[in-house]
Amino acid sequence: MESNLTTPAIVIFTSADCADVWNDVLLGIEEEGIPFVIQENDSTDVIHNAWLAACQSPLLVGIGCSREKLVVHYKNLPSSAPLFTLTYQQNSHDRRSIGNNAARLVKGIPFRECHS
Repeated sequence: MESNLTTPAIVIFTSADCADVWNDVLLGIEEEGIPFVIQENDSTDVIHNAWLAACQSPLLVGIGCSREKLVVHYKNLPSSAPLFTLTYQQNSHDRRSIGNNAARLVKGIPFRECHS
């Protein structure tokens, strides 16, 4: 699947209306100065959604999320092997760090440590 997006951005596929649940992740991406685009997707397979999002992203990084789980994927990884998986029960610092790290993957700089 090739990108159909022309603006460089991390693509985020959400199932249902869950972007507000993951606001800390979005803030982490924004902190690093990387743009993102949120798109609704009917599939409930969060890992596959993240990989599809990475395939559509010109930056090769995608995120899939439901209300309970968020996955960060990289296009060059196998579809079944996401880079990061996060559950909503993790604290807001960890959620923000995952957003930072998704953006840092794009920038090619070392990841921040999560403390969960």
